[in-house]
Amino acid sequence: MIASRAVVPPPPPPPRKRIRPRVWVSVAIVVFGVLVWYGTTRVYPDWRAERALKSAQKASADSDYEAARMHLTELLRIRPKSAPGHFLMARVSWQSGDLNAARKHLREAKAAGWPREELELEEHLIETQETGPRGENERTLQALVLARHPTERAILEALAKGYLKMHGQVEAVKWLGIWIERYPEDWLPHQLRAETFGLLNLPDDARTDYRRVLELRPKNPDAHRGLGQLELGAQRNAAAARGHFAALLEVAPDDPAGLLGMAVCLRALGDPAGAMNFLDRLLAREPGNSRGCLENAAIRADAGQAEEALGWAKRAEASLPDEAELHFRLAGLFEQIGQPAAAAPHLARSDLLGEAYKKTGEWARQLLDDPSKIELRYQIGAELLRVGKDESAVAWLSTALLEKPDHKPSHRALASYYRKIGDARSAAEHQRLGSEK
Repeated sequence: MIASRAVVPPPPPPPRKRIRPRVWVSVAIVVFGVLVWYGTTRVYPDWRAERALKSAQKASADSDYEAARMHLTELLRIRPKSAPGHFLMARVSWQSGDLNAARKHLREAKAAGWPREELELEEHLIETQETGPRGENERTLQALVLARHPTERAILEALAKGYLKMHGQVEAVKWLGIWIERYPEDWLPHQLRAETFGLLNLPDDARTDYRRVLELRPKNPDAHRGLGQLELGAQRNAAAARGHFAALLEVAPDDPAGLLGMAVCLRALGDPAGAMNFLDRLLAREPGNSRGCLENAAIRADAGQAEEALGWAKRAEASLPDEAELHFRLAGLFEQIGQPAAAAPHLARSDLLGEAYKKTGEWARQLLDDPSKIELRYQIGAELLRVGKDESAVAWLSTALLEKPDHKPSHRALASYYRKIGDARSAAEHQRLGSEK
């Protein structure tokens, strides 16, 4: 009989070495630290830079150039050599009127490798802001607009602002009209055209464009300011004007035109105390504000304070802008406080300017319908020279000569002007050109 053997079980496996908890924690900390470092040095800055660029592009497309520059400043702080950042900063800089910054950032964009063709176009646009559209530059930009270049919005803006810089209001209205026709939802061309119509003494046209701005941008301060001032013009609608000035002060609480406008409205509506509150705020910031001094004088005259009113009226008279409505108001104020001799020259000046502005407004309307009528440009310039508005007069006569360099009446008018200011050389040159057969 065979004896049974006992089965010996295999020995158990050796116990696994367990990593101590401290080691796991250390590894986790290292990994987490690497991830945090990578995120903060690579991923997060990239995200912030991209967000800043997109925000700047959106603000630029909405013509909010101040906001665009703020976002681009943040972008360039994170990515100092960003080519798109520098290029867009160059554009919004000239659109904001900062040509030095525009050129600086355009150089940076070039150094960062931005396409040459786009850099050259931007140079044209900056040049237009410096000298106005002229010669080959003018023809090139106009041709690009007519060809529907992808950058036509910026080109239209450059042309319009360039013409306004050289007092070419008629030309500016033309290109602003093209901008509005192609991009009816853009608010900026309406704003620029409203301001231009104001310069042309066409208040009804200006009012229409300002209202369109508010349809597109209900809180736009410039449109509220412009409409408020128009309502206080010939129509003298203080209630309507008050609404616009109140809306202006909601977004710009210390705006001088808003503070003055509210004072004028409240006085007209029978609230002199409320008017004085706004005047006090204005004159605390700008003690020499002539319009504020005039309104202060009017309130004191209404209250029977003739001596105080006269003092404020004299302060206003010393620096009052040469505008028909202000001369008229000052004349009325002097009459009210018993100073007819002081009133007479202001009333005469008001009548003279009012007559001239009526004429030039009618001629400007005809010129907008047919810009080729050189004689109308001359007539506006000559009329403005007659009433002493020399700067505007010279600008109008110069536009006549740009259209027709041998227009003799314009040369003779300029010769007369230069003789008056003692510029014998310019006077002789224009006299010669105006006398040649």
